[in-house]
Amino acid sequence: MKKYLQLIVMLILAIGLLPIQGEAAAKELRVHFIDVGQGDSILIQSTNGKNMLVDGGTKAQGEKVVSFLKSKGVKRLDYVVATHPDADHIGGLIAVLNAFPVSNFIDSGHVHTSQTYYELLTLIDKKNIKFTVPKELDKLALDPNMIIRVLHADENAKDSNDSSLVLKATYNKVSFLLMADASTAIEDKIRKKYNVEATVLKNGHHGSNTSSSAAFISNVKPKVAVLSYGKNNSYGHPHLAVESRLNKVDAKTYKTPLDCDITVTTNGVKHSVSTACKNGKKVTAPAAKPAAKPLPKPTPKPSAKPAPTQTNFKNCTELRKVYPKGVSKDHPAYQPKMDRDKDGWACER
Repeated sequence: MKKYLQLIVMLILAIGLLPIQGEAAAKELRVHFIDVGQGDSILIQSTNGKNMLVDGGTKAQGEKVVSFLKSKGVKRLDYVVATHPDADHIGGLIAVLNAFPVSNFIDSGHVHTSQTYYELLTLIDKKNIKFTVPKELDKLALDPNMIIRVLHADENAKDSNDSSLVLKATYNKVSFLLMADASTAIEDKIRKKYNVEATVLKNGHHGSNTSSSAAFISNVKPKVAVLSYGKNNSYGHPHLAVESRLNKVDAKTYKTPLDCDITVTTNGVKHSVSTACKNGKKVTAPAAKPAAKPLPKPTPKPSAKPAPTQTNFKNCTELRKVYPKGVSKDHPAYQPKMDRDKDGWACER
Protein backbone atom coordinates (compact mmCIF):
# COMPACT_ATOMS: atom_id res chain seq x y z
CA MET A 1 0.00 0.00 0.00
CA LYS A 2 2.91 2.34 0.89
CA LYS A 3 4.62 1.67 -2.46
CA TYR A 4 1.33 2.31 -4.25
CA LEU A 5 0.91 5.75 -2.55
CA GLN A 6 4.54 6.67 -3.40
CA LEU A 7 3.88 5.84 -7.04
CA ILE A 8 0.77 8.09 -7.13
CA VAL A 9 2.72 11.01 -5.56
CA MET A 10 5.56 10.64 -8.09
CA LEU A 11 3.01 10.58 -10.93
CA ILE A 12 1.33 13.79 -9.72
CA LEU A 13 4.71 15.55 -9.40
CA ALA A 14 5.73 14.45 -12.90
CA ILE A 15 2.47 15.75 -14.41
CA GLY A 16 2.94 19.07 -12.59
CA LEU A 17 6.34 19.53 -14.20
CA LEU A 18 5.01 19.11 -17.74
CA PRO A 19 4.63 22.37 -19.72
CA ILE A 20 1.06 23.51 -20.27
CA GLN A 21 0.38 24.11 -23.96
CA GLY A 22 -1.61 27.33 -23.37
CA GLU A 23 1.17 28.87 -21.27
CA ALA A 24 3.82 27.97 -23.83
CA ALA A 25 1.79 29.60 -26.58
CA ALA A 26 1.22 32.76 -24.53
CA LYS A 27 4.87 33.84 -24.36
CA GLU A 28 4.69 36.11 -27.38
CA LEU A 29 3.60 39.73 -27.15
CA ARG A 30 1.86 41.22 -30.17
CA VAL A 31 1.44 44.95 -30.78
CA HIS A 32 -0.76 45.89 -33.74
CA PHE A 33 -0.69 49.36 -35.28
CA ILE A 34 -4.08 49.48 -36.99
CA ASP A 35 -4.46 51.42 -40.24
CA VAL A 36 -7.16 53.98 -39.39
CA GLY A 37 -6.18 56.64 -41.91
CA GLN A 38 -5.36 60.02 -40.39
CA GLY A 39 -5.43 58.86 -36.79
CA ASP A 40 -4.03 56.37 -34.25
CA SER A 41 -5.18 53.00 -32.98
CA ILE A 42 -2.94 50.41 -31.32
CA LEU A 43 -3.87 46.96 -29.95
CA ILE A 44 -1.56 45.35 -27.38
CA GLN A 45 -2.09 41.60 -26.91
CA SER A 46 -0.08 40.58 -23.86
CA THR A 47 1.63 37.30 -23.02
CA ASN A 48 -1.14 36.33 -20.58
CA GLY A 49 -3.95 36.75 -23.14
CA LYS A 50 -5.13 40.19 -22.00
CA ASN A 51 -5.86 43.07 -24.38
CA MET A 52 -5.28 46.82 -24.31
CA LEU A 53 -6.50 49.25 -26.98
CA VAL A 54 -4.75 52.61 -27.21
CA ASP A 55 -6.93 55.07 -29.18
CA GLY A 56 -9.45 54.17 -31.89
CA GLY A 57 -9.12 56.56 -34.85
CA THR A 58 -12.06 58.66 -36.03
CA LYS A 59 -15.75 57.74 -35.75
CA ALA A 60 -15.69 56.65 -39.40
CA GLN A 61 -12.99 54.08 -38.52
CA GLY A 62 -14.87 52.60 -35.56
CA GLU A 63 -16.24 49.57 -37.40
CA LYS A 64 -12.84 48.89 -38.96
CA VAL A 65 -11.27 48.81 -35.49
CA VAL A 66 -14.04 46.53 -34.15
CA SER A 67 -13.58 44.18 -37.11
CA PHE A 68 -9.81 44.11 -36.61
CA LEU A 69 -10.15 43.30 -32.90
CA LYS A 70 -12.53 40.43 -33.64
CA SER A 71 -10.14 39.08 -36.28
CA LYS A 72 -7.46 38.88 -33.57
CA GLY A 73 -9.72 36.90 -31.24
CA VAL A 74 -10.51 39.75 -28.86
CA LYS A 75 -13.56 39.01 -26.71
CA ARG A 76 -13.08 41.72 -24.11
CA LEU A 77 -10.73 44.64 -23.49
CA ASP A 78 -8.97 44.83 -20.15
CA TYR A 79 -7.86 48.40 -20.84
CA VAL A 80 -8.92 51.10 -23.27
CA VAL A 81 -6.69 54.19 -23.31
CA ALA A 82 -7.72 57.54 -24.79
CA THR A 83 -4.40 59.36 -25.05
CA HIS A 84 -6.11 62.75 -25.53
CA PRO A 85 -9.59 63.90 -26.65
CA ASP A 86 -8.92 64.74 -30.33
CA ALA A 87 -11.48 63.14 -32.65
CA ASP A 88 -8.87 61.23 -34.68
CA HIS A 89 -7.91 59.34 -31.52
CA ILE A 90 -11.21 58.82 -29.64
CA GLY A 91 -13.97 58.79 -32.29
CA GLY A 92 -13.68 55.08 -33.07
CA LEU A 93 -13.74 54.15 -29.37
CA ILE A 94 -17.51 54.70 -29.29
CA ALA A 95 -18.06 51.73 -31.62
CA VAL A 96 -15.49 49.71 -29.63
CA LEU A 97 -17.22 50.30 -26.29
CA ASN A 98 -20.53 49.27 -27.84
CA ALA A 99 -19.01 46.05 -29.22
CA PHE A 100 -16.87 44.76 -26.31
CA PRO A 101 -16.99 44.62 -22.53
CA VAL A 102 -14.30 46.91 -21.10
CA SER A 103 -12.78 46.64 -17.61
CA ASN A 104 -10.81 49.88 -17.37
CA PHE A 105 -10.93 53.17 -19.28
CA ILE A 106 -7.80 55.35 -18.99
CA ASP A 107 -8.27 58.99 -19.99
CA SER A 108 -5.94 62.00 -20.24
CA GLY A 109 -8.46 64.02 -18.20
CA HIS A 110 -8.08 66.98 -20.54
CA VAL A 111 -11.40 68.83 -20.78
CA HIS A 112 -12.83 68.98 -24.30
CA THR A 113 -16.20 70.35 -25.39
CA SER A 114 -16.64 68.28 -28.58
CA GLN A 115 -19.78 66.23 -29.13
CA THR A 116 -17.61 63.15 -29.74
CA TYR A 117 -15.91 63.42 -26.34
CA TYR A 118 -19.25 64.06 -24.59
CA GLU A 119 -20.76 61.00 -26.29
CA LEU A 120 -17.80 58.87 -25.24
CA LEU A 121 -17.98 59.96 -21.59
CA THR A 122 -21.74 59.37 -21.54
CA LEU A 123 -21.22 55.82 -22.84
CA ILE A 124 -18.53 55.09 -20.22
CA ASP A 125 -20.91 56.25 -17.49
CA LYS A 126 -23.83 54.28 -18.92
CA LYS A 127 -21.79 51.07 -19.03
CA ASN A 128 -20.32 51.72 -15.58
CA ILE A 129 -16.74 51.27 -16.81
CA LYS A 130 -14.00 52.06 -14.31
CA PHE A 131 -12.64 55.50 -15.33
CA THR A 132 -9.12 56.63 -14.35
CA VAL A 133 -7.03 59.71 -15.05
CA PRO A 134 -3.44 58.54 -14.47
CA LYS A 135 -0.49 60.46 -13.11
CA GLU A 136 3.05 60.51 -14.45
CA LEU A 137 4.92 57.25 -13.69
CA ASP A 138 1.70 55.31 -12.99
CA LYS A 139 1.78 51.68 -14.13
CA LEU A 140 -1.00 49.92 -16.04
CA ALA A 141 -1.30 46.37 -14.71
CA LEU A 142 -2.04 44.50 -17.93
CA ASP A 143 0.46 41.65 -17.53
CA PRO A 144 2.93 40.75 -14.74
CA ASN A 145 5.48 39.88 -17.44
CA MET A 146 5.36 43.46 -18.76
CA ILE A 147 5.83 46.98 -17.46
CA ILE A 148 3.53 49.61 -18.98
CA ARG A 149 4.34 53.00 -17.54
CA VAL A 150 2.93 56.49 -18.14
CA LEU A 151 5.87 58.78 -18.99
CA HIS A 152 3.74 61.88 -19.49
CA ALA A 153 0.33 63.02 -18.27
CA ASP A 154 -0.98 66.59 -17.97
CA GLU A 155 -4.74 67.08 -17.79
CA ASN A 156 -4.20 70.85 -17.42
CA ALA A 157 -2.14 71.30 -20.58
CA LYS A 158 -3.17 74.32 -22.66
CA ASP A 159 -3.05 72.29 -25.86
CA SER A 160 -4.87 68.96 -26.23
CA ASN A 161 -1.88 67.42 -28.03
CA ASP A 162 0.35 68.23 -25.06
CA SER A 163 -2.12 66.51 -22.74
CA SER A 164 -1.24 63.28 -24.58
CA LEU A 165 -0.60 60.24 -22.41
CA VAL A 166 2.81 58.88 -23.43
CA LEU A 167 3.21 55.16 -22.70
CA LYS A 168 6.29 52.95 -22.59
CA ALA A 169 5.63 49.20 -22.64
CA THR A 170 8.58 46.92 -21.83
CA TYR A 171 8.69 43.15 -22.21
CA ASN A 172 12.10 41.88 -21.12
CA LYS A 173 14.58 43.40 -23.63
CA VAL A 174 12.02 44.70 -26.13
CA SER A 175 10.16 47.97 -25.58
CA PHE A 176 7.55 50.15 -27.27
CA LEU A 177 7.30 53.94 -26.94
CA LEU A 178 3.86 55.29 -27.88
CA MET A 179 3.99 59.08 -28.29
CA ALA A 180 0.35 59.90 -29.23
CA ASP A 181 0.46 63.56 -30.43
CA ALA A 182 3.06 64.83 -27.95
CA SER A 183 5.08 67.81 -29.22
CA THR A 184 8.84 68.36 -29.18
CA ALA A 185 8.43 70.30 -25.90
CA ILE A 186 6.98 67.17 -24.23
CA GLU A 187 9.67 65.03 -25.85
CA ASP A 188 12.33 67.26 -24.29
CA LYS A 189 10.74 66.92 -20.85
CA ILE A 190 10.56 63.14 -20.83
CA ARG A 191 13.95 62.48 -22.44
CA LYS A 192 15.64 64.60 -19.77
CA LYS A 193 13.88 62.72 -16.94
CA TYR A 194 13.53 59.14 -18.15
CA ASN A 195 15.12 56.45 -20.26
CA VAL A 196 13.29 56.79 -23.58
CA GLU A 197 15.39 54.29 -25.50
CA ALA A 198 13.00 51.85 -27.22
CA THR A 199 12.97 49.08 -29.79
CA VAL A 200 9.78 50.36 -31.44
CA LEU A 201 8.71 54.00 -31.66
CA LYS A 202 5.22 55.12 -32.66
CA ASN A 203 6.17 58.61 -33.76
CA GLY A 204 4.24 61.55 -32.37
CA HIS A 205 1.54 63.43 -34.27
CA HIS A 206 1.48 61.27 -37.41
CA GLY A 207 5.03 62.17 -38.45
CA SER A 208 4.58 65.93 -38.16
CA ASN A 209 7.70 68.03 -37.60
CA THR A 210 6.01 69.43 -34.49
CA SER A 211 7.17 66.12 -32.97
CA SER A 212 10.10 63.71 -33.43
CA SER A 213 12.95 66.18 -32.90
CA ALA A 214 16.47 65.16 -33.87
CA ALA A 215 17.53 65.13 -30.21
CA PHE A 216 14.60 62.91 -29.24
CA ILE A 217 15.13 60.42 -32.06
CA SER A 218 18.83 60.15 -31.22
CA ASN A 219 17.87 59.37 -27.58
CA VAL A 220 15.23 56.77 -28.48
CA LYS A 221 17.44 54.97 -31.05
CA PRO A 222 14.49 52.95 -32.42
CA LYS A 223 15.07 49.88 -34.52
CA VAL A 224 11.49 50.18 -35.82
CA ALA A 225 9.50 53.38 -36.35
CA VAL A 226 5.77 53.49 -37.11
CA LEU A 227 4.14 56.47 -38.83
CA SER A 228 0.33 56.38 -38.62
CA TYR A 229 -1.33 58.85 -40.99
CA GLY A 230 -3.81 59.16 -43.87
CA LYS A 231 -2.85 58.89 -47.50
CA ASN A 232 -2.71 62.29 -49.27
CA ASN A 233 -3.65 64.09 -46.04
CA SER A 234 -3.91 67.89 -46.12
CA TYR A 235 -1.24 68.35 -43.41
CA GLY A 236 1.66 67.00 -45.45
CA HIS A 237 2.30 64.20 -42.93
CA PRO A 238 4.81 62.71 -42.61
CA HIS A 239 7.33 65.53 -42.97
CA LEU A 240 10.56 64.78 -44.79
CA ALA A 241 12.67 66.09 -41.90
CA VAL A 242 11.20 63.41 -39.59
CA GLU A 243 11.91 60.62 -42.08
CA SER A 244 15.45 61.96 -42.52
CA ARG A 245 16.03 61.83 -38.75
CA LEU A 246 14.80 58.23 -38.58
CA ASN A 247 17.09 57.27 -41.47
CA LYS A 248 20.07 58.75 -39.61
CA VAL A 249 19.58 56.33 -36.70
CA ASP A 250 19.00 53.39 -39.11
CA ALA A 251 15.39 52.86 -38.01
CA LYS A 252 13.28 50.66 -40.27
CA THR A 253 10.23 52.84 -40.96
CA TYR A 254 6.72 51.51 -41.56
CA LYS A 255 3.79 53.64 -42.76
CA THR A 256 0.11 52.73 -42.45
CA PRO A 257 -0.91 54.09 -45.92
CA LEU A 258 1.72 51.82 -47.54
CA ASP A 259 1.94 48.89 -45.11
CA CYS A 260 -1.68 48.96 -43.79
CA ASP A 261 -2.00 47.10 -40.46
CA ILE A 262 1.46 46.63 -38.92
CA THR A 263 2.18 43.93 -36.31
CA VAL A 264 5.27 43.62 -34.13
CA THR A 265 5.68 40.20 -32.51
CA THR A 266 8.26 39.56 -29.78
CA ASN A 267 9.28 36.93 -27.25
CA GLY A 268 10.99 39.61 -25.20
CA VAL A 269 14.37 39.08 -26.83
CA LYS A 270 13.84 39.03 -30.57
CA HIS A 271 11.17 40.84 -32.57
CA SER A 272 9.70 40.62 -36.05
CA VAL A 273 7.44 42.89 -38.09
CA SER A 274 4.65 41.81 -40.44
CA THR A 275 2.39 43.98 -42.56
CA ALA A 276 -1.00 43.47 -44.19
CA CYS A 277 0.09 45.36 -47.33
CA LYS A 278 3.13 46.23 -49.35
CA ASN A 279 3.01 49.61 -51.08
CA GLY A 280 -0.71 49.79 -50.34
CA LYS A 281 -1.54 46.36 -51.81
CA LYS A 282 -2.44 43.21 -49.90
CA VAL A 283 0.49 40.91 -49.28
CA THR A 284 0.08 37.58 -51.09
CA ALA A 285 2.53 34.74 -51.52
CA PRO A 286 3.97 34.76 -55.07
CA ALA A 287 3.34 31.71 -57.23
CA ALA A 288 6.36 29.50 -57.85
CA LYS A 289 7.98 30.15 -61.22
CA PRO A 290 10.11 27.72 -63.23
CA ALA A 291 13.80 28.55 -63.23
CA ALA A 292 14.58 30.80 -66.16
CA LYS A 293 17.55 30.24 -68.41
CA PRO A 294 20.29 32.79 -67.81
CA LEU A 295 20.21 35.59 -70.35
CA PRO A 296 23.39 36.77 -72.04
CA LYS A 297 24.97 39.76 -70.34
CA PRO A 298 24.03 43.00 -72.12
CA THR A 299 26.76 45.15 -73.54
CA PRO A 300 27.19 48.09 -71.18
CA LYS A 301 26.29 51.48 -72.64
CA PRO A 302 28.23 54.60 -71.76
CA SER A 303 26.43 56.43 -68.96
CA ALA A 304 24.97 59.82 -69.74
CA LYS A 305 26.42 62.82 -67.99
CA PRO A 306 24.21 63.99 -65.11
CA ALA A 307 22.29 67.20 -65.64
CA PRO A 308 23.87 70.18 -63.85
CA THR A 309 22.36 70.89 -60.43
CA GLN A 310 21.22 74.43 -59.71
CA THR A 311 22.57 75.47 -56.31
CA ASN A 312 22.25 79.23 -56.05
CA PHE A 313 18.86 80.71 -55.11
CA LYS A 314 17.89 84.13 -53.81
CA ASN A 315 15.14 82.86 -51.51
CA CYS A 316 12.86 79.90 -50.67
CA THR A 317 10.28 80.91 -53.28
CA GLU A 318 12.88 80.54 -56.03
CA LEU A 319 14.31 77.33 -54.52
CA ARG A 320 10.90 75.62 -54.32
CA LYS A 321 10.38 76.15 -58.07
CA VAL A 322 13.19 73.63 -58.59
CA TYR A 323 12.91 71.65 -55.32
CA PRO A 324 9.23 71.80 -54.19
CA LYS A 325 9.86 69.98 -50.90
CA GLY A 326 12.98 71.94 -49.92
CA VAL A 327 16.48 70.53 -49.53
CA SER A 328 18.41 68.75 -46.76
CA LYS A 329 21.67 69.91 -45.25
CA ASP A 330 23.61 67.50 -47.47
CA HIS A 331 22.24 69.04 -50.69
CA PRO A 332 24.49 71.51 -52.56
CA ALA A 333 21.61 74.02 -52.75
CA TYR A 334 21.23 74.11 -48.93
CA GLN A 335 21.84 77.51 -47.35
CA PRO A 336 21.77 78.01 -43.55
CA LYS A 337 19.89 81.29 -43.88
CA MET A 338 16.96 79.42 -45.48
CA ASP A 339 16.83 76.87 -42.61
CA ARG A 340 14.78 79.00 -40.22
CA ASP A 341 14.05 76.29 -37.66
CA LYS A 342 17.64 74.94 -37.80
CA ASP A 343 16.50 71.33 -38.31
CA GLY A 344 18.84 70.54 -41.17
CA TRP A 345 16.19 71.06 -43.85
CA ALA A 346 15.85 74.32 -45.78
CA CYS A 347 12.63 75.73 -47.26
CA GLU A 348 10.44 72.76 -46.25
CA ARG A 349 6.72 73.37 -46.37
